[in-house]
Amino acid sequence: MSAPGTTPGPAAHMMVPPGGIPNNTDLILSAVFIPLFLGIGLYFHFRIFHAYGKKFIWSILCFGFCMARIAALSLRIAVVKHVTDKTLNIIAQVFIAAGVVLLFFVNLQMSRRFFGQIHPHHASWVRIFVNFFAVLIIPVLAMVITTVVQSFLTTDAHILSIDRKVRLVASVFLVILAFLPIPIVLLVLILKALAPGGLDKPEPLAEGDADPEADADARLEKERILHANGTKPNPEAKETAKGGHMSGKVSKVTNQPLARGEPKTGFGPTPVGKKEILETALFIIIPGVLLTFEQGVRCAQAFHVPKFGEKTPWYMTKAAFWVCIFGFEIISVFVFGIAVLPRRFSHLRIV
Repeated sequence: MSAPGTTPGPAAHMMVPPGGIPNNTDLILSAVFIPLFLGIGLYFHFRIFHAYGKKFIWSILCFGFCMARIAALSLRIAVVKHVTDKTLNIIAQVFIAAGVVLLFFVNLQMSRRFFGQIHPHHASWVRIFVNFFAVLIIPVLAMVITTVVQSFLTTDAHILSIDRKVRLVASVFLVILAFLPIPIVLLVLILKALAPGGLDKPEPLAEGDADPEADADARLEKERILHANGTKPNPEAKETAKGGHMSGKVSKVTNQPLARGEPKTGFGPTPVGKKEILETALFIIIPGVLLTFEQGVRCAQAFHVPKFGEKTPWYMTKAAFWVCIFGFEIISVFVFGIAVLPRRFSHLRIV
C-alpha cells in the first residue's frame, strides 16, 4: 500500500499497520481481549497491591500495561469504523508499539532482583548491566514513536527510508531487551547449583519478610493478645515488618547483624528452598520466552519488504499479529499475576 506521492520501495510498507488494515475480525477479537486484560489487571495486579496496603511498583506497572492495552484495543475498534482517520491511526499505533515496553522492564528488573537475592555478593555488575539497558529504553521508545508518527505524516521517501533504518535498530534492541532476563536467570541457577549445597541448600529469610494475605489473621490475633495483656507493640519490630532493616540489630534467622540495604531474599514468610527458587525462575523465563518471540515477530515485520506477487509471510498475517502480540502478552501478564509479585519480592522498596 503506497501513500500518494511515494514510490514503492523499502519504506513504502511503513504505511501498513501491524496486523494489516483493521476490519471486523479485529472488532470481534478486541471485544474478547478487552475484558481479559481488564480482569487480569484488576484481580491479579490492582487487587494484590491494594491488599498489601502499599503501592508495589511492579504490580502498578503490570496494571498500567493492562490499561494501556485496553486503550490500544479500544482505539483499534475505533479505527475499524474510521480507517482513514490519520490522527486515530497514529495514536492507535503508538499505544500498540509502546505498551509492551512496560513488561520488558518488569521482567528485566525481576531477573536483576532474583540474581541479587540468591547471589547478593556478586550482584553489583548485574545491577549495572541491567540498569544500563533499562535507561536505554527511554530514547529507543522515543525513536519508535517518532518513526510511527512520521510514517503517517510524511510522503518523503528519503525520510521514510531513514525512519525504517531507525526502526530496525530499535526492533533489534527490543529483542535483546526481551531476551536478557533468560540468561540472567539461567546464570542464577547455574551458580546456585555449583555452590556448596547446590539448589537444595535453603537461602536464609530476610528479617521482616511477610505475606500480608497469608499472615493477616495471625497478626490480628497477636495484636489482640498484646492489647489484652496491656503490652504495646515494639516500634522497632513494626518498622522491620514494613521492610526496613535496623542497623545494629541481629537477625533471628541468620544470627548475623542486620544492615540497611538489599536483604538476601524476599520470597515470603518461609526460607527459600529449591521449590521456591525454581518457581520464581519459571515466572521470569516463561514471559521472557513469550515476549522474545513476540518482539522477534515485530522485528521480522520491520525488516519485511513486500514484493509484487509475493505471498504474505506468516509473521505479517493478522493471525500472527493477534496470537504473537496480544495473545503472548496476556499470558505474560497473567504469569506475573499468579506469581504474586509483592509476596515473592516482598522486601522491595515501595514508591
